[in-house]
Amino acid sequence: MDKDFTLLYQKYKEPIFSYIYYLSTNHAEAEEICQDVFLKVYLNIDKFEGRSSFKTWIYRIAKNTFLEFKRKNKREVLTCEASVLERENTNGESIPESYLLNMENHYRIQRTLNNMTEKYRSFIILRDIQNLSYQEISEITDVKINTVKVNIYRARSEFQKIYKELEG
Repeated sequence: MDKDFTLLYQKYKEPIFSYIYYLSTNHAEAEEICQDVFLKVYLNIDKFEGRSSFKTWIYRIAKNTFLEFKRKNKREVLTCEASVLERENTNGESIPESYLLNMENHYRIQRTLNNMTEKYRSFIILRDIQNLSYQEISEITDVKINTVKVNIYRARSEFQKIYKELEG
């Protein structure tokens, strides 16, 4: 069992961490939640019934664990840490201009996500960042596929509006 779980952990750790990080925007918080997710998976793997794919099952656990963490700590989603822009590369040299521009764009995207309604932010993250299918998103969020499509359309519209406001 431990060997199989290690393989599952290696396969899903990065996408689950990324999903949680985009929801919380706090690296330490995302790591803590991610650990909780994999602990829950480990403890409840025998309860997986196979009615959905394992991927959607673990994403649902991640979503619920994030919401539970947020409720328990009564915190709002935090803003992206700007300290990442001050980082130096491994050679001790300053950050190249292209990297800095890329980080500024990433920061603007993160700020846009932070300013979105929580409902739509989740749909953008699942579809456009995590690249999940409409079916997978439907299973994770417990929403019908047509509603998923509508919510993604509305989420993208909200994202564009906020992104342009932050740009100008």
